[in-house]
Amino acid sequence: MIANSTIRRTASFFCASFLSTAVFAQESVDLSPKFESGRTAYAEEDAEIVVKSKSPMGDFDMNLSVKSGMLTNVSANGDGAKVSLTFDHTAMTFDSSMGPSFYDSDIPDEEQSAQWAQILEPQVGMTLGIEIDANNNVVNCTGMEALVKKIEERASENMFWAFEKPKFDAKRYSAQWQNKMLSIFPSKEVKVGETWTNRYVEELAELKDFGFDCTYKLEAVTKNGGETLAEISFKGEVPKIDGEFEAEGMMPVSNIKVEKATFSGTATINVDQGQLIRREDHVEIAYSGTMGQGDEGPKMSTSRVITRKFAVRSLEARHVEKEENTRIAAEKKRKTEEANAERRRKFADAKKVEVSTAIRENPIGVAASWPQWGGPHGDFKADSTGLADKWPDDGPKKVWNRDLGDGYSSIVSDGKRLYTMYRPVDEEKNKTEEIVVALDPETGETIWETKYEAPYGEGTEVSFGRGPHSTPLIVGDRLFTVGSMVHLHCLDRNTGKVIWAKDLRKDLNASHMMYGYGASPLAYQDKIVLPIGGEGQAVVAFNQSDGEIAWKYQDFGATHASVFATKSNGMEQLVLFAGAEVVGIDPTNGQALWRVEQATQWGANISTPVLGADGWLFISSAYGMGSRGIRLSNDDGKPVAKEMWHNNKMKIHHGNAVRVGNFVYGSSGDFGPVFYAAVDIESGELAWRNRDVGKATSIYADGKMIILNESGTLYLAKVSPTELTVISETSVAKGRTWTVPTLVGKRLFIRDREKIMAFDI
Repeated sequence: MIANSTIRRTASFFCASFLSTAVFAQESVDLSPKFESGRTAYAEEDAEIVVKSKSPMGDFDMNLSVKSGMLTNVSANGDGAKVSLTFDHTAMTFDSSMGPSFYDSDIPDEEQSAQWAQILEPQVGMTLGIEIDANNNVVNCTGMEALVKKIEERASENMFWAFEKPKFDAKRYSAQWQNKMLSIFPSKEVKVGETWTNRYVEELAELKDFGFDCTYKLEAVTKNGGETLAEISFKGEVPKIDGEFEAEGMMPVSNIKVEKATFSGTATINVDQGQLIRREDHVEIAYSGTMGQGDEGPKMSTSRVITRKFAVRSLEARHVEKEENTRIAAEKKRKTEEANAERRRKFADAKKVEVSTAIRENPIGVAASWPQWGGPHGDFKADSTGLADKWPDDGPKKVWNRDLGDGYSSIVSDGKRLYTMYRPVDEEKNKTEEIVVALDPETGETIWETKYEAPYGEGTEVSFGRGPHSTPLIVGDRLFTVGSMVHLHCLDRNTGKVIWAKDLRKDLNASHMMYGYGASPLAYQDKIVLPIGGEGQAVVAFNQSDGEIAWKYQDFGATHASVFATKSNGMEQLVLFAGAEVVGIDPTNGQALWRVEQATQWGANISTPVLGADGWLFISSAYGMGSRGIRLSNDDGKPVAKEMWHNNKMKIHHGNAVRVGNFVYGSSGDFGPVFYAAVDIESGELAWRNRDVGKATSIYADGKMIILNESGTLYLAKVSPTELTVISETSVAKGRTWTVPTLVGKRLFIRDREKIMAFDI
């Protein structure tokens, strides 16, 4: 059976069924599968999986509890049979060092993981057909294409779908059905104590077609309520323990070597019906390999302990369970609606506080420009006015649309040109080349391009995006860019001519953090400031004039987040969201002024913090961490940072947040629930959550929030302490639109991983 997922329950019926059993004298039984036409049953599988992985990127622990339930119906099919399988229940709990997430189709809940729901929910009610020939071999599986299509409509850009997709293949599913349901049958008369062998292929994420040579033994024959039951034990051995296996799944793993593998279990067959009615097994596997592509990536080791239980239940018992779960789901929904109503009442009288959140100076001083990451002032707000209060039904007018290339680099503008970065679509050039491009904002036509060699570094992982990820910076007549392999360029923004360039991986051993460098450059006085990572150089300031190092300091590891400069309580400082903390830094020399811990899995603090002129600093991370409210102040002329609250519900992954008044608005979502929410900056309370938008980025202008979700839907909305009011929405791009939009005057610019486009809003 496909292991889909679960909230763990104790299957007490396993024990109850054997209370009245009795061993009786019978030398042999016919252990052949039988497919009686018209027979229906409810088949259920439970699994507990414990995974522990170690690598230079960090340790990873995971407990996965999975459940799948299917209604089965047997009908005649020539000399064989056809088994109709309808997914009736899928559930899971995924608890890892990145944080917990869960899904249960029987008991939908607002806190469930949207990522898992995208994969598991479409399966419920879908039917597959398993065709079995006269020799009891599975010869065909139908319905898989429709199932995969239905899932892909919701999960094509879901990182978990990349991991799960290999399981949903007709050939593979047929083999798994044969493997788990039929391989235990010797299809002959067997004496008590006799053994037989068969191949058992184990279902693992990284190992394809990894199998055991399994020996089965008939331990006893029993009677239970007039039924003859065969009790079987089994044990598996790996024929070649030092063999290497093909990898598949979410992340490429090469040079896989299995170091340990054990497999054992017991089962019960109803001899009269020729049906497997119970199976329990235990698997332990340890293996090592190389993460990423090629032989030189980070080395990893993984161990898995898997305990599974399979049973055939009565349809009556399943019906009772579903009725009870329906009642539980209705009660949860009622309580959620009451809690939401209470929050709306609480924040209805929230004071409207006007607070400046401009954390950076505009380096070119043009009102209608967007010269850097975060816009004119680094807070994802624009000074635009006169924007439409509502869009036409088919969306705002598209001014132009053109092919571009891969990358998440956002678009900057000096009012005359647009600038961004990409890698070519051509597969070979994509591996070696990055391009900085200047476009005409009125037509989208290329004005100039600057190309440079940037081959992927050792262990680079590109499954989530090939980069570049960093956003260019305009300062005067110069354009500063940082590529995914940490090539720093200073270009003439009028011509694209290289003024100077630095290979920071070569010169400073700068980290590209496996997925490619992501931080955007900051202009501070006559310097460019970047987080590099490494001993004594966590933050480095380069002279804008020649690229020489002005200062470097600190020992923090690398980070995806960009540094920003601010003047808080009259004191200038840099704020760095490092891998395990947020830090205030003296901009003249890099010395640390204060720090507040925020440690996440793999040092993945990505989202840009939000700071108000009142000293409230908001930071948020995914991977189970959440958000913090930090108050910045002065104590006898020294900067002080004090954590005021922590909220583990709002977890911004790689998107952004925008502060309006006393509330921070943004999209939460990593491996758990995904929603757009409002957070009270002073208390950390969530004023409301909206699950219609999903994972998204946002910009604010003219009293309106412009939201782009990762599936390419664009929203025009109003935000307040009590609700999100969507005014207009339209589909504008393809999936994985993770790049934040750019607004210059009344022109909105958007890119996905293939195209770039302009809208008049």
